[in-house]
Amino acid sequence: MPKKGIGKIWLDALYCTIFSIIVSGILYFILINATVLNPFTKAFKDFSFTDVYYSKLFHEPKGVNDIIIINIKQSDRLTIALAIDKVSKQKPKAIGLDILFKEKKNSYIDSILKRTLQKNRNIITPYFFDKDTIIKNHDYFNNGDEKLGYININLKKQDGVIRDFVGVRKMPNVAYSFSTQIALTSGYIKNENTLKRLEDELPINYIGNENSFLTYDIEEILENKPIPAIKDAIVLFGYLGTPTANIYDVEDKHFTPLNTKIAGRSLPDMYGIVIHANIVKMLTEDNFVKKIPSFITYSIAIACCFLGIFLGLKIFKRSPLLFDLLIKIIQLVVSIVLLYITLLLLKFNIYIYITPILVLTLFGLEMIIFYIHMLTYIKKRFKWESHLLN
Repeated sequence: MPKKGIGKIWLDALYCTIFSIIVSGILYFILINATVLNPFTKAFKDFSFTDVYYSKLFHEPKGVNDIIIINIKQSDRLTIALAIDKVSKQKPKAIGLDILFKEKKNSYIDSILKRTLQKNRNIITPYFFDKDTIIKNHDYFNNGDEKLGYININLKKQDGVIRDFVGVRKMPNVAYSFSTQIALTSGYIKNENTLKRLEDELPINYIGNENSFLTYDIEEILENKPIPAIKDAIVLFGYLGTPTANIYDVEDKHFTPLNTKIAGRSLPDMYGIVIHANIVKMLTEDNFVKKIPSFITYSIAIACCFLGIFLGLKIFKRSPLLFDLLIKIIQLVVSIVLLYITLLLLKFNIYIYITPILVLTLFGLEMIIFYIHMLTYIKKRFKWESHLLN
């Protein structure tokens, strides 16, 4: 006796969606766990469609006057101490040092550096997590009351493209990132809700590379007269290459979405201190990127997959030949529309992880023909009636 037919195309679309999700899950599991595919998997994880946003089509770099970066180059400790002292006399809101003094060297010069660090209460010094170890300044330079911030950006993928950061870490004591501590010291973060929000991994709202900030070589600070822009600004001491902005100097340089080469990157594009400057600017302006929760993203992915399959099945029901002619065009249009919507949302500081939506929708459209073959086999083998094949 023939089984009850499924009757309506929407039910076939639902079955095909479930079929697509199961098959894509199996393929994803194989892709992640197959050792031979590790290089491909790593490259895929390191790519984001939202990097396209930072092309000139969507993103225009902005100029910043209230955050100043001073390139320390390969300067010795005495030069750095004198530059810090000169900057501090010009009354900036905060001074961030992306410099570590891990051991003592010359006693006399170290004593000058120590006095400079300890007499200025708005200086933020760095440390970083190396697995379970904390690397920071030698105890000689600390007085127990210094302001510290960890310079790890997102605490996870330091060798990949830097897209996200974690501003507050519970370990179990509260630890602030370098950028968070700077924003706190300069008085821009006053709300506990903001600090609570910084416990999550958040996208970095990049405004530009070092050209977007006021930058000075350390020699300029020591040789020039007082710089009016320093007053009430945030001043960051860090490495910007020797000479400044040397593209082949990759010390403390990282890949970011602002890299001019979206794929096949060969050289990192941004120094660590510039990444911190971008985060500080985001914090001081409370200009966060709102990240759509994962469960909403995957719900949208399933809904888009279902709608795409439903449309594809409707076309197939009308004309299999028309389906064969149109399916690739539909996939192309869907790709363009979804990517454009994603980039447009990012322009309004709303971030959605587009990859599962795009991949599952396109994969679902591709699986329609396999579902139809499977349905044809089931119909012949088990006498299953289908409205789609009638």
